[in-house]
Amino acid sequence: MHFAGMMHQILLVKRFFRDSRGNFATGLVVMLLPMIAAVGAAVDLANMNRERSRLQSALDAASMQIAVKVNSGLSDGELQALGDKLLKANLASVDAGADNIPSLVYHGLATEDHGSQSLRTESSLNYTYLIPRSIGGDGPSSTTILVRSRITSNNGDTACVYALNRAAPRAFEAAGSTTVIMDGCVIASNSSAPDSIYVGGDASLEADCIQSSGGIVATSGLITDCEQNRVNAWRLPDPWGNLVEPVPPILYPNPKAGDLTVSPGRYRNLDLSGDKTLEPGLYYVEGSLSVKGIVTGAGVTMFMADGGITVNGNGSLSLSAPQTGDYAGMLMMSARANTSSHLFNGNGATDLNGVLYFPYGDLTYNGNNGTSSSCLRIVADTIKMSGNSNIKSDCSAELGGREAKVAGPFYFSM
Repeated sequence: MHFAGMMHQILLVKRFFRDSRGNFATGLVVMLLPMIAAVGAAVDLANMNRERSRLQSALDAASMQIAVKVNSGLSDGELQALGDKLLKANLASVDAGADNIPSLVYHGLATEDHGSQSLRTESSLNYTYLIPRSIGGDGPSSTTILVRSRITSNNGDTACVYALNRAAPRAFEAAGSTTVIMDGCVIASNSSAPDSIYVGGDASLEADCIQSSGGIVATSGLITDCEQNRVNAWRLPDPWGNLVEPVPPILYPNPKAGDLTVSPGRYRNLDLSGDKTLEPGLYYVEGSLSVKGIVTGAGVTMFMADGGITVNGNGSLSLSAPQTGDYAGMLMMSARANTSSHLFNGNGATDLNGVLYFPYGDLTYNGNNGTSSSCLRIVADTIKMSGNSNIKSDCSAELGGREAKVAGPFYFSM
């Protein structure tokens, strides 16, 4: 009986090996495995492309909102938090395979080698494969989907008038009955204040365009040639922030009232009364510069070490900057440590051709001051023009190759 049982088991084994039905099923599964893997990979690829596209679109939209808010006073951390919130809001759901909620990483605003500025962000999510990458189970079970966004602003138009202060209300102001006409260039302000550029009263302001890193308030009298004045524009740094300041030359005594010519050199509290002709060169002034007479000169640079410029009463200036040399194009400039105010006041008439550059000083035109120049450019911390001052300038010509560029419109870039 034991023997008979053993024989029965052997017969069952032989019958199993002779049965082709199980072998066919097993073979079919083996043959289908590559096809199943290929179908799974195709589904994963479609899912990943869809998730990548959704994530890229959401990141781009959030990045553009960050770009608009760059000048709002928010810190980099606050900008990242804002962008992250917008990113998550733009991602309505997470589709099959995506097993985490993406976050936005903000890398800040950086200046490129060629002078443009770029804002960079990125985001990622972890995607779990529907089918492991290898049948044996040794392959990866997931992958990371990483997307990046870059928004760039190239150097834009040339500014004839540029207020550098980043927060002051009315960083550029035209008020009273002043008339400002600037041809071939823009008027710009780096201030993020809502009234960064203000035109009020009976003031008239004409330029190619107006550009503000904050807002523009104009009750009337604003005439521009561009399709639309720009607000919330990105700032650009001080255009001449790397300009080396002059070394103090030999100290000269102040000119006397009867002197008709003045030589370049170093002066303290320079008082220009009567008729004076400035010889070409650098005038290094410690303390104040006061103009009470009729002053003319060509190839002149006035450097204010620690004081302000005042043009009083009927004082008038007819000056032009040098076209070559270290300070080509610079007519009047102040040290970066100089925060003094500069005032062109009263009935003085001026013909200034060159750059007025006071990076940390305020510039004011008051009263009946009139300026008519072939090319005048003003870059100062804040700029105010009021009263009956009239300023005209055609800056189609360059001044010693110096240009103050504003930031152009921002756009998505690679």
